[in-house]
Amino acid sequence: MSGWYLQPTFDSLTVVFITAVILVALLAIAPSFASTTERRRGLIALLRFGAIALLVLTMLRPTWLTTTTRPQTATLVVMYDVSQSMSIPDSSSGETRYDAVKEALKGVQSDLASLGQNIEVAVYSFDSQAERVAFENGKIAFPTDAVGRFTDIGSSLDDVVRQMAGKKLAGVVLLSDGAQRVFTPRVELQRAARDLARLDVPLHTLTFGQAIDPSQARDVAIKTLADQFTVFVKNEMVVQAAIHIQGMANRPVPVQLILENEKGEATVIDTKRIQSTKDQETLDVGFRFTPQTPGQYKLTVAVEPQEGELISKNNRLDAYLNVLSGGLKVLYIEGRVVDRYEQMYLRRAIAKSADMQIDFQWLDRRRRDQWPIDLTKQIEEGKYDVFIIGDLDSTALSEPTLALLAKQVEEGKGLMMQGGFHTFGAGRYQRTPLADVLPITINRFEGQDFDAPIREDLHVAGPLALHPTKPHYLTTIAVLTENNNAWQSLPPLRGANHFEGIKPRAQVLLETNRNVPILVAGEYGLGRVLAFAVDGTWQWALSGKADLHKRFWRQCILWLAKKEELERRDVFVELPQRRFPPQSQFTFNAGARDAAGDVIADATFQASLIAPDGSKTNVRLAPGDEGVIGTVETGDTAGDYMLEVTALRDGKALGVGNGRFFVADQDLELADPSAKPSQMASLAAITASAGGKAWAAEQLPELIELVKKSPPETEIEVQTKWTWPESARDAWLNLILVVGLLSGEWYLRKKWGMV
Repeated sequence: MSGWYLQPTFDSLTVVFITAVILVALLAIAPSFASTTERRRGLIALLRFGAIALLVLTMLRPTWLTTTTRPQTATLVVMYDVSQSMSIPDSSSGETRYDAVKEALKGVQSDLASLGQNIEVAVYSFDSQAERVAFENGKIAFPTDAVGRFTDIGSSLDDVVRQMAGKKLAGVVLLSDGAQRVFTPRVELQRAARDLARLDVPLHTLTFGQAIDPSQARDVAIKTLADQFTVFVKNEMVVQAAIHIQGMANRPVPVQLILENEKGEATVIDTKRIQSTKDQETLDVGFRFTPQTPGQYKLTVAVEPQEGELISKNNRLDAYLNVLSGGLKVLYIEGRVVDRYEQMYLRRAIAKSADMQIDFQWLDRRRRDQWPIDLTKQIEEGKYDVFIIGDLDSTALSEPTLALLAKQVEEGKGLMMQGGFHTFGAGRYQRTPLADVLPITINRFEGQDFDAPIREDLHVAGPLALHPTKPHYLTTIAVLTENNNAWQSLPPLRGANHFEGIKPRAQVLLETNRNVPILVAGEYGLGRVLAFAVDGTWQWALSGKADLHKRFWRQCILWLAKKEELERRDVFVELPQRRFPPQSQFTFNAGARDAAGDVIADATFQASLIAPDGSKTNVRLAPGDEGVIGTVETGDTAGDYMLEVTALRDGKALGVGNGRFFVADQDLELADPSAKPSQMASLAAITASAGGKAWAAEQLPELIELVKKSPPETEIEVQTKWTWPESARDAWLNLILVVGLLSGEWYLRKKWGMV
């Protein structure tokens, strides 16, 4: 089929017509040459008209279009699964799924090779991605075993379509168990099938393997276990895990708790036996454990492989255990809880420190009939470093308890008494052994009766703005240049206890603008003591100063315990969790703090990821709110990883922080061994309009015969187009003609004396 058409300049015949009219009109404008003959003038006009005609023809761009057909080769794609799930022997003869696939394909190799000149065969193996394999001399080069760790059918189909871009596809033959087993598929199954349908390519699926009833598959899996634990040395901890048992009803299953030290030496801490009464059931199991030595450990909850299990990698789960040696234990004794916010915010602030453990003892004033309470056993067994007495009347504690507290301070422990309606003189502590311990003096006639109006002479009315009297560790809640501003930024407190006097060796560290003492520090024997006249520091946290609130109370505990040195420069690494599946991506935060706990803003950082084999790779970092943010991609390798972050200032190292995490050895391929024929059928159905269909494995020869007898349309239309003067040859010819006509016209006019 052929024909002419025009492609005028600017896609406008009007422009060409106007141009032609103007040029023809110009032929009438010429000087008068009376001596020139009519013949000569006609010849000049003819040459000019020829040049104009050639120019108009060039602007019209006449085109000759010829349409012909020619044969095109189509490609039949054969894809077979080489993931680990294909190694399952679930046929009656004990043959694996992969062996069945190979036998099926070997049976049609010659048929594939003889499909004809117009059908090419492309063979691919696939697991998490598709890879083309050799198909030469009528034989397919099969891998020895099916060992792929993941099955990503959708992404593999997409890989093939991309590699076959520009080619006509006769169809895709997919041989697999049909189970998609990958953490994060690059391309979803249905999307890949829809892409084939849009290309009018049929997808033929053949399923190998049995759809196994879950009740018939035996498996024990550790489903849940916290990824990290922190505990103080010689403190009891509870390890809780959930165990999923399948296909093992009424059979006892032994579960072990294993402790592994930094040298890799493992010890079985305890073994418990659990038993399911159902085909599928998840049971909880708990272990109690008291670590005796500080350090970094690995905890493992494990079940030995049971008879009949296809997979055992999910029989164990690991966690990190950090046993603290320098941890501080605090006993906080309080008498008023219901309407006293101070105790709640104080406990919360202390609990945020991993190296501090707080035990809370509430002696309810509404149950005064049970007072005094003897806490001597708890104090002796608790081995506390610091004691805090809140709004608690002295009558709540037995005489032996008060005497033991005084003795503990004398021997080196720390004690703080807080403000309240029943503390200091209002709580009649002048009559107790703590009167000698406290750094303030108390009038022997003071005392606040319960249910009586509050005595104004025992308290100082607010508002009370606080400021430090001198530089001291306890009152340095910001860098020194900003410390006074930090105290001024805190909201005034509503009131305080009145101190009659300060003992000679005591120090006033905080006071009001009217010089009322608020925080008084002293020593008793080998111990340290604080008298804190207020109980409203919770207002600091509510006003947006939670960081200053936490820092103040942390420093109080450390000072009382004589552990100020624990507040050292620190490089921290914060991970969102400590256990990840393979091929995960996560972000972490890192930074550095100085001795006051402030972020070192001008620090620079370097980070590296240490893999289980000891290899190191650099990690790119970006600025964050309190340091830097990094992104880690775990890959497929399971095991222990460590992030190592180095902080530097002016090229000098400030310190190194570490963050450890696991990549779990999770075997998706064998966790659920069942084949998915319904999924394979649904994929084929998406391409039904193009001829896609689900076939039985034994129907593969029939499928190949169908393709051979009904090949796809392989003729395509090819258009040939010629446009004047588009080719280089035509353009030169056009130029030569125009130049020739104009040059000839000029030559004749010159010769005949017309110029």
